[in-house]
Amino acid sequence: MASESASTEPLFPRLAGGPSGMSPEAVARHQKGRLEGAMVEAVTRHGLASTTLRELVALAGVSKSTFYQHFSSKQECFLSTFDAIVQEASRQVGEAYLRPGDFREKLTAGLSAFMELAARERAAASLVAVESLTLGAAGIEHRERASRDFELLIQQSFDHSDLPREVSPLTVRAIVAGIRGVTYRELRTGEPERLPGMVEPLVGWALSYGQPDSEATRRAVEAAGRPGAPAAAEAAGNGDEPVLTWDEPPDSRLSRRHLTQRQRIVRAAARVVVEKGYETLSIPAISGAAGVSNQTFYENFSSKREAFLEAFAALGAEALGQAAAAFDREPEWAAGIGAALRALLEHIAASPLFAQLAFFELPTAGPTALDQADAILDSFTAYLGPSVAPAELGAPLSPTVQAAIASGIWAAIQHEIAHGRRVALPQLAPEAARLAVAPFGAAQ
Repeated sequence: MASESASTEPLFPRLAGGPSGMSPEAVARHQKGRLEGAMVEAVTRHGLASTTLRELVALAGVSKSTFYQHFSSKQECFLSTFDAIVQEASRQVGEAYLRPGDFREKLTAGLSAFMELAARERAAASLVAVESLTLGAAGIEHRERASRDFELLIQQSFDHSDLPREVSPLTVRAIVAGIRGVTYRELRTGEPERLPGMVEPLVGWALSYGQPDSEATRRAVEAAGRPGAPAAAEAAGNGDEPVLTWDEPPDSRLSRRHLTQRQRIVRAAARVVVEKGYETLSIPAISGAAGVSNQTFYENFSSKREAFLEAFAALGAEALGQAAAAFDREPEWAAGIGAALRALLEHIAASPLFAQLAFFELPTAGPTALDQADAILDSFTAYLGPSVAPAELGAPLSPTVQAAIASGIWAAIQHEIAHGRRVALPQLAPEAARLAVAPFGAAQ
């Protein structure tokens, strides 16, 4: 009990009342700020999911009724805190960007301000870059709004430069998302002090998209523009056994005949999450969808999270398998990258279950799920590394730039899905291929 009491010791003293106190408006602003500060502290200690209203009001030194004067829920308080942090970051980055200098110097100054802030204020930065992902779809709008000011600065850098190539809004969005992805990785690994040292390679990477396409980029873009081989037809060509897609109900007659109980439970977990969200996922709901008993569930899995993560692992392996097969069919690396991205986007466009799980629901399952999401990106990043990319393309991309490319492409896909354009994803393949290949040969 003593440790619990210490953990909720107020971060702020209570405001003094009386005639010498602050005005009601000032008190309200101060209380709101205290609650937002408490949110940063609580999330740093143990994440948003484990943060309670009781803890927030105790840390802020306010009453529960005061909390509800400012926020309707814990999530609203979190998003308000998110917005306040982003607003301050935007102010500091904007001030740095407006200092005298050419377009590269301005971009470097703005990004330096951002990375130094993230390294210095790691708790607040983690709330924005890492913990907000656990909200799933509920956090998308706030993250996209947070990116707009930074996208505007990047776009202005290109517009006022003498670079020969015009850069598209999608590329600008991917650049900002790539920088955010690099920041996320360093915060998750506990090494944000490395971020200021990544400014120069990231600026070089961003500006590489303003250069004319290389021959390798043209080959990648061309390959990405060609429709891929029908995946279902390829999978069905191995005999008379039916190919059960994930659209088949886990408790159907076909599923009972051709899938094990464990496989049916895994598929049921995926379906229930997509239909109702991970937060409402329960073992009875999974068992019911799979057509098995709760006892059978526990004979195969120890928790709902375990079943859900196995579902994502299977779906992710399926998606990556399509991309890998497309890459292997091409005679050289650049065309392989284009074909792989086309195959991946076609697969996502045809797989609403995977799209929802991978881009919205997975992070809500906590740190282990974030590890799985990172592993998916790492699998793609490997194709950009020196062990795969040909040496004749020039100096290999730094790990920082590789991670930024993968994060940028992933975020561009998420943006399209979130705005109802999932089925049109294959049309993005040429630009995604350019995002992946254009940086090779540019100064890093």
